Amino acid sequence: MSKKIQLTINGKEIAGEVGTTILQTAEEAGIIIPTFCFQEHLKPLSRCRICVVEIEGQERLATSCVTKIKEGMVVHTDSERVRQARRNRLELVLSKHYGDCVAPCCLTCPANVDVQGYLALLANGQYLEALKLVKDRCPMPLVIGRVCPHPCERECRRQRVDEPICINFAKRFLGDYERNNYKKLIVCLHKPSGYRVAVVGGGPAGLSAAYYLRQMGHEVTIFEAMPELGGQLRYGIPPYRLPNHILDVEIESILQLGIEVKPNTRLGKDFTCESLLENGYSAVFLGIGCWGSRKMGVPGEDLNGVIEGTKFLTDLFFGKKVELGDKVIVIGGGNTAIDAARTALRLGAKEVAVYYRRSRSEMPALAAEVNAAEEEGAAINILVAPSRLIGENGRLKQMEYIRMELGEKDASGRRRPVPVSGSEKVVAVHTVIAAIGQVPDFTGLQSSELDKKIETTRWGTVVAHPRTLQTTVVGIFAGGDVYT
Repeated sequence: MSKKIQLTINGKEIAGEVGTTILQTAEEAGIIIPTFCFQEHLKPLSRCRICVVEIEGQERLATSCVTKIKEGMVVHTDSERVRQARRNRLELVLSKHYGDCVAPCCLTCPANVDVQGYLALLANGQYLEALKLVKDRCPMPLVIGRVCPHPCERECRRQRVDEPICINFAKRFLGDYERNNYKKLIVCLHKPSGYRVAVVGGGPAGLSAAYYLRQMGHEVTIFEAMPELGGQLRYGIPPYRLPNHILDVEIESILQLGIEVKPNTRLGKDFTCESLLENGYSAVFLGIGCWGSRKMGVPGEDLNGVIEGTKFLTDLFFGKKVELGDKVIVIGGGNTAIDAARTALRLGAKEVAVYYRRSRSEMPALAAEVNAAEEEGAAINILVAPSRLIGENGRLKQMEYIRMELGEKDASGRRRPVPVSGSEKVVAVHTVIAAIGQVPDFTGLQSSELDKKIETTRWGTVVAHPRTLQTTVVGIFAGGDVYT
């Protein structure tokens, strides 16, 4: 049996092994000494000097990661002198700090997924562990791996060497691995909390809220106006981009935690937020999305033959017949506009053109989707905007458009499109699909006095606390598109 050395740390008598350092001995005794550079498997460098301690009888502070313990040594790890030395050292370290405390990919990810962490686990063959890390922040990797615009890759440091890492495809692989290999990520639930939460809306925001709330031990019920869950993932994205069976698998992995679902149940008609709270729910989460379409604001947009992009895609999902004619123009530059254009081509339209008021580089749609639309036969017309829709007997016949030029930057940081006077032209068209943006539909919040107290912004979104997401009504929260 090796001889023990007796010493005192912070007034506590401790026995340590011969040859061990103050840092090691303190940690074994449950006393934490902060350090930046110490790693068990590496030789101590003692360079950060954050782990300094005070030893009675010594004038200078000692670096605990390299200083060996001695018999009768009296150590202080948290004296004012030690704390001041650490503050000074930390300021010096930060003054010369040029690295990233958090990787740019993680900071850019809307869900703040630990990209570096799950890529490291994946590279080590620990697929389920990597998937668990993803699901800590994003519960739908199967879906996100297929439709995410992956802004993380635009910030990937690797592109300074050659090209960005395929972060999104890596996430997709992890989701597919679990599904294709019959593996199962075990999700542990906390003991029942006694709280009940009503989630209004079964889209990505509502499903995510339900997933994390259920893990915390709360009872969760999703109230969904449509026949099936998924929101715009199901009704706004064509199946060629996001197959329904993939979405179904993802949703089932969330519901199997023990989440109740009430489909075909509409806010304002079948219930109100006020009635939910009165019926015993501890909180309400509003994830009702953006199902309304933004108006173009041009004469003639009420003509027969002018349809909204989201309604167009939703009607097709339900099998409704949509007569487009041969010539189709899609207004907008986002993914909904590109989805509508590609879908119109697949429905048999002979000429499909996308009209966007800014430059191609500023189109919000994924570049790969825009390129695919062109390959399928859609024309992409940039720096143009509709100025008038012309009809005959209530039916759309022509569209007048005007050329645009880019002026000064607006609030979004993009150069504002400005009409070029006298550049108007007229083209024949059978159908115009407007896809210039979506807005929340708040008609369901007008059925009770409490619901009416939920404030909205001038942009038509719900006002909520940036951290808690609680609205202006206590107990009612909001998230997803209705908030952002």
